[in-house]
Amino acid sequence: MTISITYNSVFGAFSVQDALSAWSTGFNTAGHGTGNTGGFNTGGRAMSGEQYATHGANSSDYAFIAGSDTDNGLNYVFNPKISPGDNMNHYLWGELDTVTLGSGLNGGNGAHFGLDDFTASFNGLDLSAASDAGRAGNAVQDVIYGLMKGNVAGLEGALNNLLSEFGLSTESTFDDLAAAGLAHADAPLAADIGLVGVQDVAQDWALAA
Repeated sequence: MTISITYNSVFGAFSVQDALSAWSTGFNTAGHGTGNTGGFNTGGRAMSGEQYATHGANSSDYAFIAGSDTDNGLNYVFNPKISPGDNMNHYLWGELDTVTLGSGLNGGNGAHFGLDDFTASFNGLDLSAASDAGRAGNAVQDVIYGLMKGNVAGLEGALNNLLSEFGLSTESTFDDLAAAGLAHADAPLAADIGLVGVQDVAQDWALAA
């Protein structure tokens, strides 16, 4: 699958790298407690779904949504019988196809997540990890858990791998990517906004262990 990027038109002249850095600064790290909206779109304490999402720390509105094109395509392994630090505990696996960065997370509890405003959506990542992948060398884990910590290195690495096939990189501007047919500008608001009922559950309890 070829990478496809939708970006907020106000970021057109910015490099992807600069946009990722700005989002990372605003996000900081995953929020915790009763106001945390992190979790799978399937709601409750589910350990699988089509999307995983969370917002930033200290009531930050910055957020991300990680998505799979496959039903229940993202899964989380938590085994209370083994050490939290074990490589085979606390990790994500499945198929990661899309990452959307922005602010104003909404949805969840059985509905798809959305964002009130967005920076960019990176589609066609085509990353996968088997159910027994563990943490080490797991690209799905690296990208999503990195984003939970406000660390965009995993996502940037995946993007550079895909963009290099076209002689581009995250140092390219969004408009450069659009000129190459890999991206298109959208209005400042995400196309799938309008979802209500923000999930109010401390779902990232285990991923952050």
